[in-house]
Amino acid sequence: MTGFRGFVSVAWRSGRGLFVVTVAMIALSAAAPIGTVVAIGQVVAGVADADSSRATTWALVGAGCLLLQWIAGTLQRASATALGEQVDAVLQHDLMRAVSVPGGVRHLEDPATAALVEVGRDTLRADWARPGRLASTIGGLATGRIVLLASGIVLAGYRWWLGVGLLVAGVWAAYEDRVASRTEAGHHYGASESARRMRYFDDLGTTPAAAKEIRVFGLPDFVVGRHGETWTATMRGVLSPSGRRPLIATAVLGVVVLGGIVLVVREAVAGRVPAGATATYVQTFLVALGGIQQSSWSGLQTELALATLERYDAALRAVASSTHPAAAGTRPATGMPARGIAFRGVSFSYPGSNRQVLRDLDLVIPAGQSLAVVGANGAGKTSLVKLLCGLYEPTRGTIAIDETELPELDVNDWRRRLAVVFQHPLRLPMSAYDNVRFGRAAAAPDTALDRAGATSVVEALPNGWQTVLSAEFDGGVELSGGEWQRLGLARALYAVEQGASVLVLDEPAAHLDARSEAELYRRFLDLTAGLTTIVISHRFSTVRQASSIVVLDEGRIVEQGSHDELLELDGTYAHLFRLQAARFEDLA
Repeated sequence: MTGFRGFVSVAWRSGRGLFVVTVAMIALSAAAPIGTVVAIGQVVAGVADADSSRATTWALVGAGCLLLQWIAGTLQRASATALGEQVDAVLQHDLMRAVSVPGGVRHLEDPATAALVEVGRDTLRADWARPGRLASTIGGLATGRIVLLASGIVLAGYRWWLGVGLLVAGVWAAYEDRVASRTEAGHHYGASESARRMRYFDDLGTTPAAAKEIRVFGLPDFVVGRHGETWTATMRGVLSPSGRRPLIATAVLGVVVLGGIVLVVREAVAGRVPAGATATYVQTFLVALGGIQQSSWSGLQTELALATLERYDAALRAVASSTHPAAAGTRPATGMPARGIAFRGVSFSYPGSNRQVLRDLDLVIPAGQSLAVVGANGAGKTSLVKLLCGLYEPTRGTIAIDETELPELDVNDWRRRLAVVFQHPLRLPMSAYDNVRFGRAAAAPDTALDRAGATSVVEALPNGWQTVLSAEFDGGVELSGGEWQRLGLARALYAVEQGASVLVLDEPAAHLDARSEAELYRRFLDLTAGLTTIVISHRFSTVRQASSIVVLDEGRIVEQGSHDELLELDGTYAHLFRLQAARFEDLA
């Protein structure tokens, strides 16, 4: 789907009735001005011939054409706006579907693909140049071009070469204008390095992400100054003369129009052109100029909207090329795991990287028991969880649930067996209730909230469960990292209440204060009772309670055993445990 053809295709798919109405109104809007010109010419001819009946009849025809032009224009704007909204909705649904259909997230974490998907989203947020605006801008562009063509045909009836000259000059001027519009569209969308740099400095100076550092290090003047310098350099390239061709094209058009009008008037004065025809031809030149002006005005808007459509297409192509369709498993995962989870010879590398995050990993997690995973940053701990969730596929090896390989299972059914608390839980700008319940139409999550130790968090909110957790909304509030983490744990425990049997805790105490961490430590055995649990943590107060502990180093298991067994082994785990214990002893 590219350019005008692609837009017509999606517009027809979005709303056939609106599409037909819009096209019909474009045709009427273009025909009405020419009809008015012809009618006025006939009125003048009737007056000149003292034919009141002819003059009156054509005056009524001209008035009808003017009324038709007004009505058709109004209906065109209304139908084009509605059609554009439907086009944008269809494109947005298509992008969401393309991004969300793949069961994994490999395509979203590929840097190039992720950048293009972000571009695809941006095209549907830019109200002033969304693809749907093509329904309106193409209407203006088409109307102007049709008026120019009709004007050329009318003038060709007087002098064929004058009609051809007007068409050639008008098309040339429109072409040069389109070239300039594309340059301007490229600037608006950051196609040039200076435009991207300007947008970067604008974000740096106006968004919350960098606000603290910008102020603490005294950088506001620097950021504003660099933005101004970049803007000047960008505008110099956009506004500088693009050569002599546009000027020549405009001059040629002016010569054709003015020369044609002078020719018609001189011939009329000489008595070689009737008064009615003179009025018709002179007005035709003026209407043609209006059509060219309308095309010029619509040209930039059209190029901007076409640019967004091209960026949107690039996002869809990127998603399609980065996802590899695989046979979807159909086996239900009800009751799993009953025996356990097994990683067998699993190796894994992220897209675009040759580095093996996991290497020939062999690991068995018995059902109903807890496993803790420790290791340095980058050892492969979180990657192991992503593979278990089916967000990625192993580069080599297999993952089996009760001896059934993961790809054979219905991935959505398997994920209903999982309750995961990621290191940075999802923060929805919605009510606290929706953040915990997460769309599940089931019982209220009060029990899960209490088990997660998060009851006090909700009770402290101004509107309790119904408080929106975002300061961007009226009455909304922001939570601390620890409070979000406790709500994330409540969300996972609520999933357990709804049937999940595997609990994954990725750094569950990372944002908790000492008191909250101690409370989590006290509740750990109760929270994980009867569940197959995987805990990833650097906090050994939590790790030590797991049934089994594995130590990862560069994607391999280097140690495995209980807390006491690993201390007795006096290896990596024992060393890390003593370092952490000594730090707390020093603080004491």
